[in-house]
Amino acid sequence: MVKAVSFPFPIPSLPEIPIPGLPPISLPVLPPPFDKLVAFIQTKEFAELAVDLGLKILVFPGLAFIMLYAILAVWGERKLHARIHLRIGPYHVGPIFGLFQLVADGIKLLGKEIITPERAHKLGYHLAPVLVMALSMITLAFIPYFPVAPGKYWAIYYTEYNLLVILALMSLRPFIMILAGWASNNKYTTMGAMRAAFQLLAYEVPLMLAMASVVMLAGSFDLAKIVESQAGMWYIGPCFLGFIVFFVATMAEICRRPLDIITAEQEIVFGPWTEYTGMEYGLIMMSEYVDVAIASFLVTMLFLGGWHGPGLHPLAWVLIKMGVVSMFFIVGRSTWPRLRIDQLLDAGWRKLIPMALVQVVVVIALIYVLKVISA
Repeated sequence: MVKAVSFPFPIPSLPEIPIPGLPPISLPVLPPPFDKLVAFIQTKEFAELAVDLGLKILVFPGLAFIMLYAILAVWGERKLHARIHLRIGPYHVGPIFGLFQLVADGIKLLGKEIITPERAHKLGYHLAPVLVMALSMITLAFIPYFPVAPGKYWAIYYTEYNLLVILALMSLRPFIMILAGWASNNKYTTMGAMRAAFQLLAYEVPLMLAMASVVMLAGSFDLAKIVESQAGMWYIGPCFLGFIVFFVATMAEICRRPLDIITAEQEIVFGPWTEYTGMEYGLIMMSEYVDVAIASFLVTMLFLGGWHGPGLHPLAWVLIKMGVVSMFFIVGRSTWPRLRIDQLLDAGWRKLIPMALVQVVVVIALIYVLKVISA
């Protein structure tokens, strides 16, 4: 016997809808708010929204851009690293000078076994790589990349407080590293997790102070308004100390050499990520290059005028500046020796914080002078 299904709410029926060649049928009316949702899905506005979000998620700044940037960044880093060492670097994979080396590495990782350590906390262990990649992708969603109309910007999700949201999301990465180190239950991963905690404390303060100098000049936490306020002069001029502090602190946040003691391979193998294999390792490495892209976009927006520049499309200027900044983040691997943990913490507490405070004082004085002159 088939048991009747009962609903906790009454479902009235629509009038019968005549369809040529078919007997009339009646459709149930959905209860609120589902009726409004279905009605919205059938509108032109929903179709335009779906196309807009689809382009942003699948093309730029979404999957297609991330894959292309990762391929070029990995290839460029390996080639540059090899040339500095008087080697050739990737050469055989792909049609041009080993350009598809990352694609070959990704296919290789897909075939690798994902190994779970016997003493690991399995949920936290397998969750950490997914979280670190998801965190990087979510951070990209809040960056306004270029204007599409007066007051409208190309961003997956635009908010006037996007700089605060991005800073908060960037601050979560060390906690995911701590989760990975603890869940792996390994002495090297635990040591890497503790280093992540120390590094977060040492470099989060100068990072926020460097941002504060730019926010005071622009009078906004909105990256779009910060870029618009640089139409006449980039902030790298009046905030040069803040630029240096922000660049170094961001390099520490994304664990690039010489500030990569969290994953120092000569000391602790690969830090909190030591035990990971297969595509979990691939997600971790991909998130590292996504973080380089995020850091490069932030430096471009805060200090280098964002999309402002002569002759080219605003997006072209953003990508050119972002690519140059990325090169400086990448070249450190081949040119600078890694700092010790005591040197890194000393640089954060005793050097960067005083420099950032000096920059804040300079900006306050500059704002005061400008107000006096304009009065």
